[in-house]
Amino acid sequence: MHSEIADEKLLVVQFSQGNHIAFKTLFVRYYPKVRSFIMGLVKSESETQEVFLKLWTHRERFREVEVFGTYLYVLTKNTTFNYLRSRQNRQDDQRADSVEESTDTTPYEELVAKDLQLLIDMVVENMPPQRQTIFRLNREAGLTNAEIAEKLQISKKTVENHLNLALKELKNALLLFIFLYLC
Repeated sequence: MHSEIADEKLLVVQFSQGNHIAFKTLFVRYYPKVRSFIMGLVKSESETQEVFLKLWTHRERFREVEVFGTYLYVLTKNTTFNYLRSRQNRQDDQRADSVEESTDTTPYEELVAKDLQLLIDMVVENMPPQRQTIFRLNREAGLTNAEIAEKLQISKKTVENHLNLALKELKNALLLFIFLYLC
C-alpha cells in the first residue's frame, strides 16, 4: 500500500513535468472512475474528456498535490456541476423569454432549487422507458397505482416495483447532490 502511494506521487511529479507516459498511466488508472461519475450524472462523454484536458493543461499545479485522487474527484465534480449550471442557464434564458416569475427566495436558493430540479429531470430522463412512464403518470399526472396498471395493462405490483426503483434512483442522486453541495 505504501509503495502504491509512493508510485503514484512519483507519477504525479513526472506528469506535472510534462511526461506523456506518466499522464497516460494516470489516465488509464482514473478514466473509468471519472467517466462513471460523469456519465451517472450528465451522460456526456465530452465532459469526461474536458476533465483530462484540464488536467493536462494545468499539469504544473500538481507539484504540490498530496492526494491526486482527491484532487481529481474535486476537478471532476466541479467540471460536472459547471456543465449542469451552463445547461441550466441556457434553459433559464429560454424560460425567461417566455415567462417572468416573482419569488421571495434568494438567488442562492433559486440556484440550488434549479440544480435540484435539473438533477431530478436528468434522473427521470435516464430511467428505462417503462419506469419513466410510470413515474410521470404517478407524479405528474397524479394517477394512482391501480389507474396506471389499468392504463398500461400491467399488474399493480409491477407499477409499485417501478415506482420503488424510481424513488430509489432519485434518493441516491439526491444524496449525492447533498454531499456535493456540502463539500
